[in-house]
Amino acid sequence: MADFRRQLKLGVAAAALAAITPASVRAEDKPAPASVETQAAAQKAGKESAKETGKDATKPADPKAAADAANSAKSAKSAKSERAADGKGKDGKPGADAKPEEKKSYYVPTRGYRLEPQSDIPPYVRNLGKTYKQFEGIDWLNVGLDSRTRFEFRQNDYRPWTDTATNPPSSQRKYFPNSLWLSRTRVYVGVQNILDPFRAVVEFQDSRAFNSLYEYQGQEINQTDLISAYGELYFKDALGKDPRGNDRSLTVRAGRFHFELLDRRLIAENEFRNTTNNFDGVRIKLGKKENNWDLDSFLMRPVIRYPYQFDRPDWQNLVYGSVFSYREFSQYATVQPYFLGRTQFADQTNVSAAAKVHRETYAPGLRIYGVLGNFDYDVDINKQFGAIGRLQTAVLGGQTYDNIEVTVPHNALAWGLEAGYTFSDHPWKPRISAVYVYGSGNGSPFSYSNSNFDIFYGFNQPFSRNDYFAWNNIKDPKVRLEFTPAKNLQIDTAFSAYWLADAGSAWDRANLFSPLGDVAGRGTFLGTEFDIRARYKLSQFINLTASYAHFWPGSFPASFAPPVRGQPYWPQSYGLADSWFNVRQTTTTNGLTAKPTDFFYLEATVNAFGDGQPITKDPASTLWGAIGPNAPAAPPPSWRDVYVGLNGGGAWSTPGTYTWVAPAATAVLAPGNTAWTPPPTGASLDLSNQLAAANYLPNGNNRLAGFIGGFQLGANWRFDNNIVTGAETDIHAVSGNMDSKVLGSTVTVPSGSLKGLYVNWAQRNTQLNYIGTVRGRLGYAVTPTLQLYGTGGLAYGGAISNTALFTTFTGTTRAAATTLTDANYQKTLVGWTAGGGLEWMFMPNWSLKAEYLYYDLGAAVAADQHATGLSFSAATSVWTGTGAPSTRPPYDYGVATRTRFDGNLFHAGINRHFDLFAKD
Repeated sequence: MADFRRQLKLGVAAAALAAITPASVRAEDKPAPASVETQAAAQKAGKESAKETGKDATKPADPKAAADAANSAKSAKSAKSERAADGKGKDGKPGADAKPEEKKSYYVPTRGYRLEPQSDIPPYVRNLGKTYKQFEGIDWLNVGLDSRTRFEFRQNDYRPWTDTATNPPSSQRKYFPNSLWLSRTRVYVGVQNILDPFRAVVEFQDSRAFNSLYEYQGQEINQTDLISAYGELYFKDALGKDPRGNDRSLTVRAGRFHFELLDRRLIAENEFRNTTNNFDGVRIKLGKKENNWDLDSFLMRPVIRYPYQFDRPDWQNLVYGSVFSYREFSQYATVQPYFLGRTQFADQTNVSAAAKVHRETYAPGLRIYGVLGNFDYDVDINKQFGAIGRLQTAVLGGQTYDNIEVTVPHNALAWGLEAGYTFSDHPWKPRISAVYVYGSGNGSPFSYSNSNFDIFYGFNQPFSRNDYFAWNNIKDPKVRLEFTPAKNLQIDTAFSAYWLADAGSAWDRANLFSPLGDVAGRGTFLGTEFDIRARYKLSQFINLTASYAHFWPGSFPASFAPPVRGQPYWPQSYGLADSWFNVRQTTTTNGLTAKPTDFFYLEATVNAFGDGQPITKDPASTLWGAIGPNAPAAPPPSWRDVYVGLNGGGAWSTPGTYTWVAPAATAVLAPGNTAWTPPPTGASLDLSNQLAAANYLPNGNNRLAGFIGGFQLGANWRFDNNIVTGAETDIHAVSGNMDSKVLGSTVTVPSGSLKGLYVNWAQRNTQLNYIGTVRGRLGYAVTPTLQLYGTGGLAYGGAISNTALFTTFTGTTRAAATTLTDANYQKTLVGWTAGGGLEWMFMPNWSLKAEYLYYDLGAAVAADQHATGLSFSAATSVWTGTGAPSTRPPYDYGVATRTRFDGNLFHAGINRHFDLFAKD
């Protein structure tokens, strides 16, 4: 404890010294106050220099010269140490001063795409003593604080959502595009070394979601919860040392923790998701990854995530296993035989059918991976056996009983292979790889066995950027390209194809199931997917990511798509009693799964403790030192550069919506016409003719306003007369930019064969999901650091315009009828934008900007008709065709809607500039 108190005092003193030292002294371009060790080294270096130069070493040394000498001595010592570690002399070749390497890790990471498990200490965590110079020596404290914000846009998402408002919960389809904002903040404190063998970690995570049209799910929200809280005993060299001199430790951990194993396909934190897989239990490690072998064993229960309550362990499940890693020849191959197991105890009261039955899974496997020069490979195979319960109806003694559990054998297989080649001589270091993944499914739900592979708690992103697939019932070949075209910029892209491994087994992630297999000609082809992702390190503290994925459906999902009569689009009933509004889709997707899907996301991550490199000054002091009154003069910006940055602001508009209801050609309804008139002489007296006036709906403006945020990328070129030209593209995620209105009208037909009351009711929804621009810029540098500019070009955005119409007829001479139809538009509109702004280079290579844009995306026009011969003209805004009246109510009908998406956008942003075109 005395050592602990001494270290703590040292840390407090260092922090106090850092706080009271003037910023001008602590600046990176000023010599730091010399420590006792530095002063001694400087004095020694000065004396040695005096001997060589003949100068008097007893005279006071210049502080800067002393510091420089000390740093030079330290650098020389470091270089000598590095040469010794490499076994090389001063010239880089084996020499007399070369010393044999004392320690070297056996660990070689895989090059497989997203297959490398995260380290035991999360990657966002930093060691305090190695991060801040002021706390140098306090290596016993690990700290972490990061926050991630992500905007996701999905259109035609195949993954259903669970409507927990029903009992039992029902599976619903996401027919509308969804613009979801996700935030995740993590805080970590870990103590090591100083209290050894005892160590401890506490970690909190706050996960939230905003702006969703659908009910939030457990993978999106987990508000302020404990994801790690454990103590461990760490015996540094309890098992001696390996042949290379690395300590072979013994670690015993107990409590709540998260971790990853093998290639992340079976046990993973699921880093991409907004919430984290974690467990309660015990973990014992013999050795560590730096050793030539280690054994990692665990016995735990998964933690159930409760979005708004404190998480608790799942007492119904027990997960256990061991992984042995052998690295004696890790420069060629790392061999990992392993065993995983799961015991699930039946819970008849659980709302999940899968949790109602008993399960026993035994999963031995073997993984081998390695790097052979530019080639790399990663192979994993897992065989599962055991037993699983199945609920069925049984007749005993003439009495029928439901939900009787019958146990059947479990027999499944999965394997994955990835092989890659890295072009190490190319400056972009491209890596191309080929992947094939197989996971078995049930050949038939009626067979006396279960072959659906148990995926445990794996990571799905290596299978699909859309998150459509896991390691069960799948055949997945893909090719992938990864490269680094510029410093701090990484890009990867892939093309994938998917088939069901067994036609009679479900596509779980899309909840599509054909229990009789391919009897209806569905096939097993699920579709193809293209994805691309770009990651950029904007600064030591900020990382940006943008990604896009497109999925083309195959024969299997398309076979579920033919629509049925009823309301196919609305995710909830809006309180209406009409049966069409309460349709629960089970055997059809109403056309959804025949459409391609789009998924893109924008993500920004901020780490309060940087990227792992030492932080000599906190960011606020650095900024103030660059722009404050005592800031050193900086060279004027060139305005001949490229830049990337973040922006945020608001968008607002009042787009008008007009609605037309389908009459026959004998009557044309214009907005504002509410008068009922009988049809011309000789005209058909079908219902649609007479409802031209009755089906009029009032029109008007929507009120859209919301927050926007996103990225921008651009380039500048300044001419000698201070004229600055440029080009910029940006994309903005949108939050809250939606409006919903209820419309209605009532008309009474006084006489005739269609005498009666006509009532119309409509729900109108308008939304802007995202907006982006591609623009030119023309400006003038009014000062060396400030330019004013005008800008204009192309604009595009995701638009939703939907009107659902109900028409009710209470007649005196004909049967009553209720009609339902909707006009639905959900696509990307393309138009134009223009505006202006200003940009200020507030410090070298960094600028702030403020910008206003007016945008016009054009009109979203949609129509829906349920009668032969009816059509709506977007050019003339009228229905044409005589129509063919149905033989039963609701006869022929249709609705059309037009919404103009134009409005205003204001945002501010920060840019990081790179003077690629600057003159020398």
